[in-house]
Amino acid sequence: MVERVEIASAQKAQYEQDGYTILKGLFDPDECDRFIDHMMDLHDGREKLDGFQFADAMSFALRNADDWSRTRNQHLFDPMAMAWMLDPRLRQSLRTCLDDEPDAMSTMYFYKGSEQRRHQDAFHVPGCVSAWIALQNVDERNGSIHIQPGSHRGPILDKEDLREDADGVRGPWYGWDGEDAFDALFERNGFPEIAVEAAKGDTVLIHGRLIHRGGPILEPDSFRHVLACHYIPYSLNPWLYEVAPRMRFSFDGASRFTPTH
Repeated sequence: MVERVEIASAQKAQYEQDGYTILKGLFDPDECDRFIDHMMDLHDGREKLDGFQFADAMSFALRNADDWSRTRNQHLFDPMAMAWMLDPRLRQSLRTCLDDEPDAMSTMYFYKGSEQRRHQDAFHVPGCVSAWIALQNVDERNGSIHIQPGSHRGPILDKEDLREDADGVRGPWYGWDGEDAFDALFERNGFPEIAVEAAKGDTVLIHGRLIHRGGPILEPDSFRHVLACHYIPYSLNPWLYEVAPRMRFSFDGASRFTPTH
């Protein structure tokens, strides 16, 4: 049976101060290799799994043979992804970060680095914490994470900020491209940016309001196997998310839909 893993006081302090912390060696390298093998077998057709033929489990866009883009919400059709998302070793640390029991709601599997522009996960998943699990060593060669420590304590960019409401009132970022707005918010914060590297089996816990991006990839064809899972507080109601499916999963095995109002 997998033992419960407690978050250390220093890690908790770093998470509160900087908006992230690293759980070193949370997963065994052999476990990581088995998951990578599973994903490579799925991609190359040696293993069949209904749902994997779609690049996105929500949009049903077909995946091409040379498509190494990330999968989305793979836990909805893949028992292995579900098992990793609800691994008991994550539970206590997430409970500490969320100050509540965690509910899992989304997964993304990255074959390669994304070089995604700056963003806050809470823009899409308000109230969340993400667990970014490195299944292999991650550094500047294959694409580390670049973060702005402390930005989780600053302003948050909300979707409504980019829009005009029902009364015609424009949000403070109305007319901005979302990614450009995050770059501008990054500059306004005035905090330095750092690169976060992870060893195989490490898990990076990221506050939903932390501004971060995918760093440059020095070897563009290199693999960077990573599983990113998002969690919200059990008590968070009603459902706030426009895109994510309303199914949420608890570590005790329960699952439920959340009302939208």
